Amino acid sequence: MDEAEKVVQRAFELGINYFDTAKLDGDSEEKLGEALKYVRDDCVLATKTASRTKSESLDDFKASLRRLQTDRLDLIQLHGIDDIKTLQKAIDLGGSLEMCKKARSEGLVDFIGITGHKPRVLMEAIKTNEFDTVLVPINVITRQALDELLPLANDLDIGIIAMKPLMAKTSQLITCLYQPSLSLLSDELELKKQQK
Repeated sequence: MDEAEKVVQRAFELGINYFDTAKLDGDSEEKLGEALKYVRDDCVLATKTASRTKSESLDDFKASLRRLQTDRLDLIQLHGIDDIKTLQKAIDLGGSLEMCKKARSEGLVDFIGITGHKPRVLMEAIKTNEFDTVLVPINVITRQALDELLPLANDLDIGIIAMKPLMAKTSQLITCLYQPSLSLLSDELELKKQQK
């Protein structure tokens, strides 16, 4: 924790003010929360929910706020949306997008984003006009998003966030072979049945 706090605080001193994390990233939310608690208003804090239902994503959201030691987020993202079935579940009535929109209407988050490894799926997602940002792998090897997703995001005035910018050796493989789980971290019976 001490080392992480020093690294994050030094990054902030050098001008980095965007910090993106997720519940699935080990204890990074706790580390960022501790490191940034005194400069919270000068940072952009982004995290994610990998849950696909409104109720489960609300639990994720509340836990993230606690771990990040804040009462609001700048950006909440639907995490790992990599097939149309998963996208549909997340954006339908009772899905995780509903929770994100409610949190925004209550002033608990400013922006809603979506993340994934499959540019074509993310294109369908941003065409819904429900998202402010899209996070996708972009690096010297993994360039699929450059052809169609990024131009579409620009046309729709959607922010673009690059993931895995330095992970060239494995990023292409991950992007091509990644198999998402509709029931990722879910205890919902309906989602577990759909996965089979």
